[in-house]
This record gives sequence, structure tokens and C-alpha cells, in this order.
Amino acid sequence: MNTSEGKLTANDGLSLSWKAWMPDGTPKAVVHLIHGYAEHVGRYRNVVDELVPAGYAIFGNDHRGHGRSDGRRGHVDNFQQFIDDERQFASEVIRAQLPHTPCFVLGHSMGSLIALNYVEQAAGDLKGLVLSGTGSLPGTDIPKILVALTRVLSGILPAIHVKSPLPPEFISRDPDVVKAYVDDPLVYNVITPRLAHEMNRYVFIGAEKAFTIEVPVLIQLGSKDTAFSGQKELFEKIGAMDKTFKLYEGLRHEVYNELPADRAIVLADLHAWLDARL
Repeated sequence: MNTSEGKLTANDGLSLSWKAWMPDGTPKAVVHLIHGYAEHVGRYRNVVDELVPAGYAIFGNDHRGHGRSDGRRGHVDNFQQFIDDERQFASEVIRAQLPHTPCFVLGHSMGSLIALNYVEQAAGDLKGLVLSGTGSLPGTDIPKILVALTRVLSGILPAIHVKSPLPPEFISRDPDVVKAYVDDPLVYNVITPRLAHEMNRYVFIGAEKAFTIEVPVLIQLGSKDTAFSGQKELFEKIGAMDKTFKLYEGLRHEVYNELPADRAIVLADLHAWLDARL
């Protein structure tokens, strides 16, 4: 396995950090990884260790305001900026290095919203889309009054930091994963009203346009995931003929970072699904 990293200058001049993991030999496919809110691509080592030895290349960037990329933490002016950044990353980094390699997109949590809208906005020639920790509505643990409040504050105090309403334990039942998450200096627990409101907007936008998706889709979810709701409704709205819904009983938000025995099943399902579509 070989790793590389670099910087991408976004269209508005912001510097974005990216990383790639390459197999020994020619990759049989590339996975464009789109991470979630308040984290970074370095947290997907379990996915890397499953897929790269099997011949997949994995590329991902830290979103603006996340990880090693520039920008105010937990903030975005408009959710479309995330989508445009991923399109630029795919064109200027992934396709520049692997122009003819089959490509999949994998998005987790907020990254699933980015990935969903990215594909709906004509992402190019893709072999498939994987969504983890996703949904068509805000999570059941987020009070409706808080959703309404973020909409108001987004207009008058868009960039103030407020504490995230979700405790770190919601990500996994594995205490080692939770501790690593809490101790990670690149992970934070704040969000701005603008980003919260934009996520809520694009949950609905992505679901409304899901009928336009024609590439194969895999959705992987934990039954105890409370970050979003309306998961089955999203699956039913997706227009692809080839679509798969995997619900893992008892697992929480980060199915790839759950207890070792459980994550092994989830990763094996991901691996098999990708292989079957090459």
C-alpha cells in the first residue's frame, strides 16, 4: 500500500487537504470517499484496510472547515460549496491520476448528503454510489424547534459556534472508537447555524431528486443510528433499478467503525457489493 497527499485550491481560493491510498499494482477501481461532519478522511482506516489490499484505490479530501483544510471550523456559506469542491477534487486530482479507472463514490453522514446531491447533479461516469449513515429527514434526536432556530440564526448570526447536540457515543458501541474520536485533535464538537441549516436543506433536496439517480446504489445503516431519519423512504425514492438496503441490527452511526465483529460484516458487504459491480 502506498499513500500520497496534497493540497487543492478550491474555486474560491481556499486550500483543501487531500489524501490517497493506492494498492500495489494497477488499481481495479477507485473509491471517492466523502467524509462526514466534524471529522476527516483519516478516520476511514478500516475501509482503507479492507479495500486497498483487494486492489482498490481510495481518494478523499478534508472538507472546507474540516481536518487539515482551511476554513472556519464547522461552517460553510452554502452547502453547494461542498459539492463543487468534490467535483473539482474528482476532476483535478482523482481523474488526473487515474483517468480511465472505474470509480465509485462513498459518502458517510453529512458526506452522504454531499455524495447524493453530487451524483444527482451529473457527477460523470460512475460505477456506483454508497451511502452510509444517511436519510431523507433530520434525525429524531434533533428537536424541531432547534431546526427552526438554526434557520433563523443562519440569516442573522450564520457563523457563530454552538455545541453539537449529539454526544460522541452516538457514533459507535466500541469504546476505543469513541475515545479515539474524542481525543482526535482534528475532530471538533461545534457547528454554526449556517452549516446546520444548510444540512437540513440539502437532506430534503437530495431526497426530492433521488428519483434521478440511475447508477447502482448501496445504503448501509445501523438500526440505532439517530443522526438522520427517513432512511427507508430515501431508498424507495432512489430511481436506480440496482439498489441495495443493508440495515445492521444494533449498530450505531459509524457502521465501518463499530465493534470489530460487526464492522467486519459491514466491510465485507461493502467489499462484495463493489466487486459485483466491476
